[in-house]
Amino acid sequence: MKNLLSFSVFFGGALFASAQTAPADPASEPKVKLGEFVVTASPLSRAIDEIAQPATVLGGPQLDLAKQLSLGETLAQQPGVTSTYFGPSASRPVIRGMGSDRIRVLSGGVGTMDASVVSPDHAVSLDPLLIDRIELVRGPAALLYGGSAIGGIVNVVDSRIPEEKPAHVFEGRIETRYGSAADERAGAAVLTGAVGDWAWRLDGFKRRSDDVRIPGYAATDAKRAELAAAGEPVVSGTLVNSASDGQGAGIGLTRFFGDAGHFGVSYNGVGSHYGTVAEPDVTIDLRQRRWDFHGEALQPTDWLRAAKFQLGLSRYQHTEFEGADVGTVFKNRGYEGRLELMHATVGPLTGAIGFQASRSDFSTTGEEAILPASLTTNRAVFLYEEIVQPGVTWEFGARAEQQRLAPRADATFAGRRDTLAAFSAGAVWKLPADYSLALSLTDSERAPNAQELFVDGPHAGTGAFEVGDATLRSEKVRGADLTLRKRVGFWSGSVTAFVNRFDGFIFEEATGTTDADSGLPVYEFKQGAARFHGAELELTAHLFETKTARAELHFTADTVRADNLDTRQPLPRIPPSRFGAALDYRVRDWTFTAELRTAARQEHIAPNETDTAGYGLASASIARRFKLGGVRGELFARGTNLTDATARVHTSFLKDMAPLPGRDVTAGVRFEF
Repeated sequence: MKNLLSFSVFFGGALFASAQTAPADPASEPKVKLGEFVVTASPLSRAIDEIAQPATVLGGPQLDLAKQLSLGETLAQQPGVTSTYFGPSASRPVIRGMGSDRIRVLSGGVGTMDASVVSPDHAVSLDPLLIDRIELVRGPAALLYGGSAIGGIVNVVDSRIPEEKPAHVFEGRIETRYGSAADERAGAAVLTGAVGDWAWRLDGFKRRSDDVRIPGYAATDAKRAELAAAGEPVVSGTLVNSASDGQGAGIGLTRFFGDAGHFGVSYNGVGSHYGTVAEPDVTIDLRQRRWDFHGEALQPTDWLRAAKFQLGLSRYQHTEFEGADVGTVFKNRGYEGRLELMHATVGPLTGAIGFQASRSDFSTTGEEAILPASLTTNRAVFLYEEIVQPGVTWEFGARAEQQRLAPRADATFAGRRDTLAAFSAGAVWKLPADYSLALSLTDSERAPNAQELFVDGPHAGTGAFEVGDATLRSEKVRGADLTLRKRVGFWSGSVTAFVNRFDGFIFEEATGTTDADSGLPVYEFKQGAARFHGAELELTAHLFETKTARAELHFTADTVRADNLDTRQPLPRIPPSRFGAALDYRVRDWTFTAELRTAARQEHIAPNETDTAGYGLASASIARRFKLGGVRGELFARGTNLTDATARVHTSFLKDMAPLPGRDVTAGVRFEF
């Protein structure tokens, strides 16, 4: 707690002191204003500085520079965000030390409906190459998206269903790139257009990569000794079985009804074949086919300002191969739908009432079918209201949710029904000198999922013997976030302090034992009281800006500590404190970026967990924009881990045998027309 207070005071002071450190002459101070990005933290579609919860929107050149093979690695450098890192292809976001079924990954506001929540070796069923924007909300978002968003949400926006008519009959973008660390070859294309009241979109991508190169040994010293004693090979220079081959395509169509709204539909398919680095001969073949529908009515009645409808239908399957043999097949068929009704102003209140429903029919078959077939259904209603007053905006909300988990086929477990509630309150105060202060309070619940309750057996994809607990009760959490923001001026950014107190926190912990039959380490799901607390910083110094040049210095930092209050011991896989600094310089058509990111050694570890060494990663990039007739283009090159340092992610189950990639240079070209 002492370190946390020092962190918050220091960086909060740095942000507030900007009034003194900025140029004294107002005429000489560059009045840089941050972008008006819309986020999904509110059904009223507010900008970042108008909501109580801390949020980040990643888009444009910043997103282009961050794109990696997986969603988790694309977001891993954002404040408060790390990843599960199960190799370069399977990596899911971890927010403030929380992952799995506490982080909702959405595609256009609706769940991805894949199996990435079930296990870290399962990839998220979308590719960063086709992403237009990512909206990230840190902290509990259970009010709008249910108990599975108790740690935050990641909403991926691909604009596959056009919500605005393109300006031209035909336009698009094409990108191709090559990465040296894994011999990655990738390309993507997006075509859009409009004819009359109709708008359409076609997109597709193809990506192939070999086993990724790493600096030194894949395993730590202790792990290498263990492997040598067991007579197993010790590998260096390459992360074995990390190759991947993926492709996907989609089509979307929207009909606009003047100023009255629109209705659209899309269909897309994605496929990926990738290795799981926990076992050298286990690969996964992933397939998903999905329909999405989106509609919006503007001012449909006197008492409704707008109505928005979203629905996703998915058929998902992935097969785990052990060599050439089929090991386990995972299937999930389901849907998720939302209806949000924005009502007219009632006295001081502006807000919305929403309804959400989902269904997931999940099964596993094969020799390692360690989960029973189950049907999970969820029904919810929520209310969100705002009161806008001079200098302050108040936010209030409540959600009632019922989740039912029932056995399917020959499953023998008893079904269960959980009734959940979520409440939130917040405020955003406008302060002098372009500052604002935001406070968010939440009280939420999450029901355990089928994996946490019923998993029982060896899982080759993760290299672990996993044991669930059918007696787990629902998690309950109370949380608070306090954020200071500065939007305009020489300095801009935010600093946030947060605390979350759990009753019945569910976590998977190594027992220190080995299953006699499979020879795999045993992990058990447990439950207890827990506390998460920490702080996050985003700070930008706008050094100068002219008509032809601009220079900015960016600082980021985050820290989180999580403890089991019953045992007074740390929880497993909690990220260490991190710090980053980057210089961004743009002159005419050129952009240069240099960056350094560091992670401290993680010694605050759970029982049967090993500590993780700290690291520093240096990167740099250069880009050149150009025009060829009516085509806009950009040549780019990005070097990451330029010193070829060994870096291990403490939040990963495989941190002792799967380091991050070594030195990599990615180069490519983009065209827009």
